[in-house]
Amino acid sequence: MSGRLTSWGKRRWGIGLGVAGACALALYASAAPAPSAPPVGVAAPAPAAPPSATVKIVFTINPSTKKAMVFWGKKRLGIIAPHAPLVVQRPRDSGPLDVVVKSDGYVTVQTRAYTFADNKVAVKLTPLDQKNTLLGYREELPPDGGAPANPDGGMP
Repeated sequence: MSGRLTSWGKRRWGIGLGVAGACALALYASAAPAPSAPPVGVAAPAPAAPPSATVKIVFTINPSTKKAMVFWGKKRLGIIAPHAPLVVQRPRDSGPLDVVVKSDGYVTVQTRAYTFADNKVAVKLTPLDQKNTLLGYREELPPDGGAPANPDGGMP
């Protein structure tokens, strides 16, 4: 008989090693010390307070020297004043707010604010003359849509 293992022999070794590993893991887990009570004279940590029913969403813009308006659909949530954030309170877990931030001379920004916890939304305003630096920028089509001036395709 040769010293080579057949595929059945390899499977038996693999199964044996898997069973041995599982037994070792079970022994290690049972030998782990149980959590102990806090030492005498040390107070147990206080339970966490339940979260409030509302969340605060803070909107800021960069550059902060400008003024911007924040819209949620057609509803205006407020104005971000120069050097002052806009703070909006919403019911907790009421769903995300898809907002639009508009400022004169800057590209309009669409963003999302979540209501599962207090949230800060910082919006970077890009001047209109620098909009080609934004990711995903596309050149605007000419008024004729790029169609040739001669509609018959140059046929006589």
